[in-house]
Amino acid sequence: MNPYTEEFTSTLHPAVIELGVKYARGEIRGGNGRCRAMFQVFSVVIDDYFPDYPEKKDEDEMGATTTSTTTMDIRSHFDQFVLKPSFTFWTTKCRPHSVSMGNAFTFLKTAVASLNRDISLKEMKEILQETIERYLSERLEYAGRAIAQHAMGKMEDGDVVLTFGNSETISVLLKTAKQQGIHFYVWVVDSRPLLEGKKMLQSLLEEDISCGYIQLNALTYVMQQVTKVFLGASALMSNGSIYGRVGTAGIALLAKDRNIPVLVCCETYKISNKVQLESITQNELGNPEQLILLPGESSSSSSSVLKDWRDVPNLKLLNLLYDVTPAEFVSGVVTEVGIIPPTSIAVLLREMNPQDASY
Repeated sequence: MNPYTEEFTSTLHPAVIELGVKYARGEIRGGNGRCRAMFQVFSVVIDDYFPDYPEKKDEDEMGATTTSTTTMDIRSHFDQFVLKPSFTFWTTKCRPHSVSMGNAFTFLKTAVASLNRDISLKEMKEILQETIERYLSERLEYAGRAIAQHAMGKMEDGDVVLTFGNSETISVLLKTAKQQGIHFYVWVVDSRPLLEGKKMLQSLLEEDISCGYIQLNALTYVMQQVTKVFLGASALMSNGSIYGRVGTAGIALLAKDRNIPVLVCCETYKISNKVQLESITQNELGNPEQLILLPGESSSSSSSVLKDWRDVPNLKLLNLLYDVTPAEFVSGVVTEVGIIPPTSIAVLLREMNPQDASY
């Protein structure tokens, strides 16, 4: 897919194309990061928006074709010719959207539809940009701080905390706990091929938080020291299961077996009205080559026994990006509204969105 072809450049804002390339290359990861980037681009697009209504062709009584400008509702024009094409480009040509992106996009579409039909262009821009800023502030920034306050109530001096990968919410929690004077140690568990835990480790070390770093296959060696497990999530499913970075379910299972509390920290805007029972039917696939290449290696220089896997009949490499953690492996879900059992996610979804449980 070449995003710079005329098919896209003639219809989409340059910022939309640039963000799509970053999504496709994996330069922006994480539910919050992808959603924040999407809304920031939409804010730029709104600022540059000027309705260029499509022409309408009619035939007069003599059969001659006449052209006139279509009178169109500005809300409808913005939705059909700006919002939908941009989101469709990101999700069909670049990378499937996350639950957080889908819910945020639905929110923005609803905000556009609820505008007064006779609203001026200037006023529409002001309202939508303010709406975007408020959403990012309340549903992401404030939510992260509120989650940290709720979760800190479960932390004690001397705790050995284990976390997995890189989670913005968990990072805010641990840094806030350090600022509040709680003494604890953190094990950062990581996994190939993304090695996102390195970013988490670096951010914690910058705050002078005592840390250890291990790969997922060394988990059993440190689990006997761990007193609490804090995990991030990409989505909360309505049946109580947790949709997160692949490896999350294995950590929760081992912690459950050792009777170690597992707390999942996640904002409510990531709640999905869907039900998911396993990780195969619906998932996102990464590049299979990443599974066999070590950092700095190329396909030609790889020393892996699987480097010629494409030539082996009936052999496939499956690089799943997410997995599903059953509700019974989770002690509690920490949201900005409080700590709830996983089985109450559906109730929270219904209470927050009684008319439409989609965001």
